[in-house]
Amino acid sequence: MTFQQKQLIDETRWTGTREVLSMSGPLILGMLSYTIMEFFDKVMCSYLGTDALAAVGSAGIASFTLCTLFMGIASIVTTFVAQCFGREQYTLCACYCWQGMYISVLGIFFAAALWPLAPLLFGSMGHNETVTRYELEYFRVRVLGYFFVGAVTALAGFFQSVSRPRIPMYAAIIANASNLILNYLLIFGKFGFPRMEVAGAAVATVLATILQFAIMLSFFLHRHFDSRYRTRSSWAFDWHRLREMITIGTPSAVSMFLDVANWWIFTAFIIGRFGAIQLAANTIAVSFIHICFLPAVGLNHGIAAIVGQWLGRRDVERAKRRTYTAIKIAGVYMVAMGITFALFGDTLISLIFRAEPEVVHLGHKLLILAALFQAFDAVNIVCTGALKGAGDTHWMMYVTFVMSYLIFLPLALLFAFYFRMGAFGAWIGATVFIILLSGVLFRRFRKEGWRNINIFTRTAREGTSSAQGH
Repeated sequence: MTFQQKQLIDETRWTGTREVLSMSGPLILGMLSYTIMEFFDKVMCSYLGTDALAAVGSAGIASFTLCTLFMGIASIVTTFVAQCFGREQYTLCACYCWQGMYISVLGIFFAAALWPLAPLLFGSMGHNETVTRYELEYFRVRVLGYFFVGAVTALAGFFQSVSRPRIPMYAAIIANASNLILNYLLIFGKFGFPRMEVAGAAVATVLATILQFAIMLSFFLHRHFDSRYRTRSSWAFDWHRLREMITIGTPSAVSMFLDVANWWIFTAFIIGRFGAIQLAANTIAVSFIHICFLPAVGLNHGIAAIVGQWLGRRDVERAKRRTYTAIKIAGVYMVAMGITFALFGDTLISLIFRAEPEVVHLGHKLLILAALFQAFDAVNIVCTGALKGAGDTHWMMYVTFVMSYLIFLPLALLFAFYFRMGAFGAWIGATVFIILLSGVLFRRFRKEGWRNINIFTRTAREGTSSAQGH
């Protein structure tokens, strides 16, 4: 019997659950704070009218979609740091984090390029004049924070991978609380602040992201982390490490972009064609679904770090067990929330949002559909994180393209336009897609096609001896 086999036998029934929750719990709380912030962001904008609510949902997903092209590369910090941590190569953990922050500089160039292109982009969506104006106001402010979005992603990946997830949790909670306050002040012009309406919501989000970056950077450079990981002296630009991250991270970024872009197309170019009422109902439904989805993303980030750590220790079986545990946790949570929204969605929408009756009715119908795919989406979210932790990014890129653009969008178009079912039909297509995707991702993970992936182009042992001494 091998040592690893003996360790597996010695585990108690709840060992895996404790590990998953101790890593993912703080991340879930951080994501939950973001979910609440984003939710009330849209609630406040609903008081500006249906057009404003529709615009914030559309422009928000557009902003997030385009930043994934560099944020996705920065997010691969989790994979590299987790596997270095598992190998006890501690100085390399900080080195890879610094390279992730350098990658985030691309956000500045993205923002400069997108600013003049924004009118053409949103003008092509066919929304009414007021919605388009609001979309431009919101989007042009949000792109100004692109660098900080990427840098926050890299720093959060570092702390998650070295088993210190509470730090990004605290930073997220503080930043999101600040965002809520700033939203109130800037959207409505309270206590002497200018009334900026939709633009104010975007300004609040950017300022909160800068605060989140400052908090995490101060921890990263603190002497406690510097003594073990040499965070202050590992800042040098390292082309070799950067190239490793780009090699593994680019497919991850493309996968993220393709995945989010298809939802952007779904929202802006399909549902948006049916008018502000259907777009507003979609925005409300998505806001409620994010209460299910974004906390589960905490499990996605947590399991990516856990899988990376166990693979760094050459323990594939433990990595698999932790993933199956995370799927069960995510499934229970998402199904419970989905049922709640399906049963009481109309009441919740009426109580929280200032929305027209048609918006409330359609929003509730969309939430009923969402309840049907919650368990399957739990599988998708966790398996995606596990495969990323294993470095299986190239396969995910290919399958994301096939599933999103050859299955999801054609189904959404079919039900929405051919069968003339509008937004409800588009969501039927989304439901079928999510169910099919869960089977594809789970099969890939179970068959262990990722087992022998090596994310490092060389052994990188030069940091091992010094790292073990810290």
